[in-house]
Amino acid sequence: MLAARGSDVFKSILCFAALSDRAFERLLDAVREQTYGKDELLMLEGEPCPGLFVVKSGSVKLFRSSQHGQDQIVRIVERGGCFECVPFFDGGTNPVSASTIEPTEAYFLPAAEFEWMLVNCPEVLATFAPILARRLRSLVCTVGDFSHRQVYPRLARLLRQLSEQRDGQMVVSPSSPLHQEHLACMLGCSRQIVNSSLRRLVKEGLVRIDRRRIVVLDFEALSRAG
Repeated sequence: MLAARGSDVFKSILCFAALSDRAFERLLDAVREQTYGKDELLMLEGEPCPGLFVVKSGSVKLFRSSQHGQDQIVRIVERGGCFECVPFFDGGTNPVSASTIEPTEAYFLPAAEFEWMLVNCPEVLATFAPILARRLRSLVCTVGDFSHRQVYPRLARLLRQLSEQRDGQMVVSPSSPLHQEHLACMLGCSRQIVNSSLRRLVKEGLVRIDRRRIVVLDFEALSRAG
């Protein structure tokens, strides 16, 4: 069984917070703590889903790969985030691959246990519905951006979405600083184009680069740009 600290992490996740005491005890009995190094592969696109991962510390990128070996990052998962639940609802294989960006600790719930919860705990099923709906809406917006918008406004929007308050300032992905190659993979373009667009944002006073972190200087202007 997980320690009290692990129990608190799961209680903070909406889809597990409403579990009955019996179901929550079963969850804690089944969950295993895993430790991964940087750039370690957790699961592969197209393979059967091993189970549900919840990030304890560090960060994980979910991505798809082309036949030419180019990656498209779909989402970055940080502390408290979970993946990959889609196969449990459509019966398919993993829609994405998952790899750590940095040394990462995660809680792992085997597929059989998560399937038991979906069948026996309707509150879990009910809370996952809006989660999947939000992800679908985000992907629809991303497809629209790829089709109709240049990289500069797409980058501005991405930085705004990833920014959080930290030490009195807005910082992009403060828990796990993203390199330009990560941003390029998320935007579906080259690193050179990201670099050019980022330099333009710096020149216009919307952001600044501080020790490899991107700090948002003018959130409203960044919103207008994206």
